[in-house]
Amino acid sequence: MGISRSTLRNIVKGHDGGSLAMAIRAAKAAGVPVEKLLGDLAAADRCPTCGRSG
Repeated sequence: MGISRSTLRNIVKGHDGGSLAMAIRAAKAAGVPVEKLLGDLAAADRCPTCGRSG
């Protein structure tokens, strides 16, 4: 994606918010809309539609 390790580390730690361009590139790489990346966090073991686990 053209991002340094230190920048990515700072974003993960919450020290840097990143940029809109970076969010667009990350969404494209993940194959999801930008809104999905910037939305609320969801548990990986839950259905994204109904919220049920299992």
